[in-house]
Amino acid sequence: MAQDSDIQPATDALALRQGLVPGHEAINARLRPLLLEMATRIPDKGTNKAAGESYFSNKWLSARDLHKLPDPAMASLVSLIEQAANHTVWPHAGAGRRRITAMWAIVSRKGLEGRPHRHSGVISGAYYVDAGDCDETGNGAFVIYTPDAGRIVSTIQPRTGLMLMFPNTLWHGVLRYESEKPRIVISFNLT
Repeated sequence: MAQDSDIQPATDALALRQGLVPGHEAINARLRPLLLEMATRIPDKGTNKAAGESYFSNKWLSARDLHKLPDPAMASLVSLIEQAANHTVWPHAGAGRRRITAMWAIVSRKGLEGRPHRHSGVISGAYYVDAGDCDETGNGAFVIYTPDAGRIVSTIQPRTGLMLMFPNTLWHGVLRYESEKPRIVISFNLT
């Protein structure tokens, strides 16, 4: 689990927590080839929204039950995420133990963009299995929007092993990704 000092708020108003997951190298050494293989074998889910539209373009999307995958690396990641969520104070969430209720992977292809969106659940997040060629120019960056999703207020450069957690109501998206190298992120919701 990330130590409390490793998961810090970006700003108090956003209540975003971020930190590198300890041991992410070993977890990612297993998950990266597993997810890339799944992306070649399993058709793109298209969308996880009931309405049928997708927030993302140019990607492979898994089903929302990735947390149930019988794999030791996935079980380790699920445990680390739940531990971090339960060792963090979430003023909007009240008391109680948090569990992952949905988890999915997105393998970005060149040209991926993620429109502003929010998640279900109470606490949501993203974990970077492979940040790809994200860089300081904003290529593939995670962005946070104003409460009306009208403008960007913060940009976070993805790094392999980085975990972000935030209230489900936080509007966020992804800037255009312009690389041929796969960018692999696992998103999740906890309730």
